[in-house]
Amino acid sequence: MAMMNAPADSDVVVTVPSQAAFVHVLRSIAASVAARIDLPVDDIDDLRMAVDEASSQLLMLVPSAGTLTLRLRAIDGGVEAVVSVDGSAPADWPPPAFLDSLAWNVLSGLSDELAFELPGGAPAIRVMKRSSASSGA
Repeated sequence: MAMMNAPADSDVVVTVPSQAAFVHVLRSIAASVAARIDLPVDDIDDLRMAVDEASSQLLMLVPSAGTLTLRLRAIDGGVEAVVSVDGSAPADWPPPAFLDSLAWNVLSGLSDELAFELPGGAPAIRVMKRSSASSGA
């Protein structure tokens, strides 16, 4: 089996208008990057759904945002995805109730690591998806 190794500094960054109609673009790009590094199909689907859910939550939590950005980085054995919106985070970032929400449980189930971040003061959700193939077969 041939593995495609991307250089460590080869982040893929995509910015779209912060509207639900553009989230499918981010999902597709996340799936494409994950497929390129040979993640198993189930892991690709998990990453795609996690990017979708993170994007949807950010659009809902920061409705005044103008852009939605996805940064993907191939890591050893997986993909790190950071979804962010422009503008300032709400004063209570992350929203306290969100950690008990269904959305947080869905994101947690789809990812290996999950965190709220504030890169440059902008609200973001970081999702890490590692290959399930490297852990057992």
